[in-house]
Amino acid sequence: MVISFSIHSYRGGTGKSTTTANLAVMLTLYNKKVATVDLDLTSPGLHVIYQVSQSQMKATLNDYIYGKAALEDVVVDLTNQLSLPRGKLYFLGASMKPEEIAKLMREGYSERFFREVAKQLGEVYGVDYVIFDTHPGLNEDTLLAVLSSDVSFMLMRMDKQDITGTYVTAQVLSKFNKTSYVILNMVPPDMANAPELQAEVSKLLGVPVIGVIPFYPEILQHRSRGVFILRHPKHPYTLRIKAVVDFIVNNIK
Repeated sequence: MVISFSIHSYRGGTGKSTTTANLAVMLTLYNKKVATVDLDLTSPGLHVIYQVSQSQMKATLNDYIYGKAALEDVVVDLTNQLSLPRGKLYFLGASMKPEEIAKLMREGYSERFFREVAKQLGEVYGVDYVIFDTHPGLNEDTLLAVLSSDVSFMLMRMDKQDITGTYVTAQVLSKFNKTSYVILNMVPPDMANAPELQAEVSKLLGVPVIGVIPFYPEILQHRSRGVFILRHPKHPYTLRIKAVVDFIVNNIK
């Protein structure tokens, strides 16, 4: 049975797309079939990290939403392109055309859209996980994606505004009985290694913190040129991503 996740944050700049891409690839290394859906429709970026060219995308999510293309036309199989040794990785991208972005922002989409996409990806491609990379904030479209997913992962930096916004988001999701977890990202190294940090933030937010990822300048220097963990399999960042995936595989059924 397919499980859908949303990767969300209250504010921008938390590293959602980078985290999404690396979590997805790590899941394939556990021999899982994963589909990543770029729902940051105002500023899509997953295709950059995956190094997917516009010519590879026969159609976009925008085309599918408006009935101009079948889902199969949107799905890009990245398994061979990324030389993944096991599992499967699929990518569904959004349009970069300003007029199509504007149209979608005006008209929006329904909750049924997210559930239907996850269902079809499970039935047609046999995926184990569908990961929706959403855009930040608490607007209607993002909440639809988050509430339509089985599980929400909220990325948060250790910044006062981010902490406050994530707390509010967590409270909203709890009203809908949604299962949510927090991943702390870009945490100052001295703070990230404090053994009590995870428990303290979990208590503060009322949501379990399942990962603490320090700030690594190497991630910025990488500049989204490919999936970091594939190029740096022994880097501490890779081990932190692996720890999150261990939790997902062992605890979310």
